[in-house]
Amino acid sequence: MQPTSRGELTPDPRAPITRIAPPDWAGHAVRHLWIVEWDLPAGEAVRQLVLGYPALNIVAEPERFAVYGPTTSASTRTLAGCGWGVGLLLRPAATPLFARRPAEFADAERDLDAPEVHRAVVRAMGSERPAADRYAEAADAVLRWIVGLLPAADPRGLEANRMAELADARPGLLKVADLAAAMGAPERTLDRLAADFLGPSPAALMRRRRIQLAAERLRAEPRTPLAELAHSLGYADQPHLTRDFRAVLGMTPREYAGR
Repeated sequence: MQPTSRGELTPDPRAPITRIAPPDWAGHAVRHLWIVEWDLPAGEAVRQLVLGYPALNIVAEPERFAVYGPTTSASTRTLAGCGWGVGLLLRPAATPLFARRPAEFADAERDLDAPEVHRAVVRAMGSERPAADRYAEAADAVLRWIVGLLPAADPRGLEANRMAELADARPGLLKVADLAAAMGAPERTLDRLAADFLGPSPAALMRRRRIQLAAERLRAEPRTPLAELAHSLGYADQPHLTRDFRAVLGMTPREYAGR
């Protein structure tokens, strides 16, 4: 099954994103791979609003190979002309490879010194073979590289992976107390795991999940009553949802639904 993501808030069929689940031998380090290609007519552009997961991304592009830190708010990227990108969304266990304190790497980026890996991805993506074959070769190159750096995750890294997975995928987890109960750990343990492996605090992690869920619901049902939506996401009232939504996405829920 192809992985899904709530992070892409304005999907556009002109620049579709293919997501690929990692093989078992890379699952401790990589949540999924994502690959985007586009070829737009002159004068056209795709503007993507993205609320990324609180994790690092490794991204290979034709002229660059870089690591991007966890983001603290939504961002907009503009695609024009033709191009491609191959990315690895890392699991928390892999964060220490690139950032000792992930909060200090928030909203930052850094070039990676791995020219052979970059060349392998560029070679794969530039070939004339079918997309599935090109994607598989590019994915294999970056996966083998990252697993070579992190052959296995330590116990705390695996716990951080579990926390991030629960926060994203377990229905009904909307607050830090819910997450702590699901982990079977005190909230201070979650605080330490987040500081060492994620960057955002557990509270910020859960807030982002609620905003992603709200955006997902509004894309599917733009006329959803906001008071009902706020209640379903554990907010005290509609103004609290609107405040958080505007702080993270720069617009109100109604403005987003209208887009």
